[in-house]
Amino acid sequence: MKRSRIFVIGVMVALLACGNGLYAQKSKNSKKPAYEVKFIFPGLPDSILYVAYYYADKTYMFDTLYVSRKEPYTFVMTGDSALQRGLYIVASEAKVKYLDFLVDTSYFFTVKTKKLNPERIDIMENLEFVNSPENTTADDFFRKRGVYIVAIQEFVKKLKEEKTSEDEKEQLKEKIKQYQDSIRIFQNDFLQKHKNSLFAKIQNLGEEITVPEPPKNPDGTLRDSAWSYQYYLNHYWDNCDFSESALIRTPAFYPRFNQYFESVVMPIPDTINKYVDLLIDKAKKSPDLFRYIVQTITYKYETSKYVGHDAVFVHMVKNYYKQGLCPWTDEEVLKRMIDEAERLDKILIGRVAPYLYMPDTSGKLRSNYEFDKKYTIMWFWEEKCGYCKTATPILKEFYDRAKDSLDMEVYAVCVGTDSVKWKQAIIERGYNWVNVGYNTANIDFKDVYGVRSTPVVFILDKEKRIIAKKIDAAEIETVIRNHEAGKKIR
Repeated sequence: MKRSRIFVIGVMVALLACGNGLYAQKSKNSKKPAYEVKFIFPGLPDSILYVAYYYADKTYMFDTLYVSRKEPYTFVMTGDSALQRGLYIVASEAKVKYLDFLVDTSYFFTVKTKKLNPERIDIMENLEFVNSPENTTADDFFRKRGVYIVAIQEFVKKLKEEKTSEDEKEQLKEKIKQYQDSIRIFQNDFLQKHKNSLFAKIQNLGEEITVPEPPKNPDGTLRDSAWSYQYYLNHYWDNCDFSESALIRTPAFYPRFNQYFESVVMPIPDTINKYVDLLIDKAKKSPDLFRYIVQTITYKYETSKYVGHDAVFVHMVKNYYKQGLCPWTDEEVLKRMIDEAERLDKILIGRVAPYLYMPDTSGKLRSNYEFDKKYTIMWFWEEKCGYCKTATPILKEFYDRAKDSLDMEVYAVCVGTDSVKWKQAIIERGYNWVNVGYNTANIDFKDVYGVRSTPVVFILDKEKRIIAKKIDAAEIETVIRNHEAGKKIR
């Protein structure tokens, strides 16, 4: 069963309208443009160029440029409002990318090339930036680093040739290592020299953390087998300047961010919450990064398919949205988010299940708390539900086979309204557990337990704490047996 997705990341236009850190200083004289970037590409056949910008893992259209009538092969990007800092794309009339360019400290500059060959357009081959130190710096960096990379590629090519002798291979391997070391030294020196530039911050963010040798015992064994992982986890963001809002408008931040929660942080709700809070605390230096992280994490875990991840959504709403730290959120949306979080909070894994009593087929009130069993399986179903007809027999087979050995009982709640068909289904299908229904209960069980489609399952332990929920019928046995073995569900 999938929960309704009430959280919306927000309209991108509204998102981009805020974030003071991303904006260049506005022109004091409204008669003059706030920025002007000229593109002069002699020989270019295009009559239109498109400019787009990066935002996390996506790109969005920013402007459409038409060839100047006064200046051949010239396209002008200009505007009266502030130009946001970040990385931009220039694309052809056919929407094929020609180049990226930075906006950092310069807002009036020219990008030009020598005469292009219309048959083989290669703008990057002889690109030049005028009055744009940040782009000149970036271009210089890639050209110089490219010399090393080309040399290494040649060495690798020779290394793979059959005619290369073993002695020559060893020499080539040594040369490759020397050039790799040279690249590292060049890159470190270059970026240190320009450390305050947006370009350097982008490059640094992409650099992996070097993990030192872990501490060892006198006999050479590791003191702590998890030491390297913990070091990497705790130093993962060392190369990120969280005071730099413009990082969100480059393709550098998202891969680092995504990898962190997909591959580095353990997918356990309490662990996720801990490292989410640490990351958000760092991002408070930048309203734009703060907003992106809060919104993305909230949406990611509200819509996660993994059991228990709704605890992260609840954590985010309680600690950020409900505390008034997310002013960009529409009041109506905010209310729905808070209501949903408060509802979910009562049925998170580890919580004591809400008390429920309903009449059985004879009219006798039966409760999900009445069983002195090690496990109680709450099964919400409907007699006419197609999937229930497939899933419930799986549960029944497990119940008949293991109800005594695993000390469990099923509390089956029929959510349908046709009591005649409900009772008939129980008899015909042999559902010999506790059956309740009539949609009469002490609580609005559909709302409390989030029953928006069927079937829905909750597994309770002896203390009626929820140990699993909203899993497939075929997974119930595995979950209970894992719990027997002391393994927690993730």
